[in-house]
Amino acid sequence: MAVYKLTYFNLRARGEVSRLLFAAADQAYEDCRITFEEWPSIKPTTPLGQVPILSVNGKLIPQSRAIERYLAREFGLYGKTNMENTMCDIIIDTIHCDVRPELRKYIFEKDDAKKADMSKHLAEEVLHKFMLFIEKTLKDNGGDYLVGNDLTWADLAVFDFTQEVLAVWKHEKLNFPEEFNKHHERIKAVPKIKRWLETRPKTER
Repeated sequence: MAVYKLTYFNLRARGEVSRLLFAAADQAYEDCRITFEEWPSIKPTTPLGQVPILSVNGKLIPQSRAIERYLAREFGLYGKTNMENTMCDIIIDTIHCDVRPELRKYIFEKDDAKKADMSKHLAEEVLHKFMLFIEKTLKDNGGDYLVGNDLTWADLAVFDFTQEVLAVWKHEKLNFPEEFNKHHERIKAVPKIKRWLETRPKTER
C-alpha cells in the first residue's frame, strides 16, 4: 500500500486540488503544512526548490499539476479514455494558463484604481469567457459532470478555482451562469468533499 505525504504551506492555493483529490478518493495521507519560517531550511531538500511536493513511498514528486495528474490517475479521477484524459487536461490548462494568471494579477495589485480596472476586465472578459466555456462543456456532457459520467480532476479543479474567486472578489457580485452554479453546488455536496470542506484547516486563501 502506498504511503502518501503532501508538503505545502498552510494555504489552499497550489495545494488544495491535491487535497481535494485525496478527499474524493477517501485516501489517507499526511497533510504536512509547513510555516514560512521553516521554508528556508526545507527548500534545499526539495527537487526544484519549491512546494507542493508529494512523497509516494519516499519518492518525491514536485510541480502541483504533475502531482494532481498523478493522483487523478492513481485514484481513477482522470477519466476512463484517452479522450476523457485530454478533456481534463484542456480544462486544467485553461484554468492555469488563461484564467488564474489574470486572477493572480488582480489579487496582488496594490493600486486601487488599477485594481478596479482589472476587476472589470476579469468580470466582463476573462471570467465571463471561462464560465461560458464551463457551462457549454457541462451541457455537451449531459449537465452533471465536466468529463464522462463521474467526478474527475476537472470538476475538482473548477470547483477549487471558483472557491478562490469567491474568496478574493471584493467588487460587484459575479453572475454565474445557471449550469455553472449548479455544478459548483453539486461538487460541494459530494459527501467526501463536503466532509473535507467542513473539517479542513481555516486559512486566508
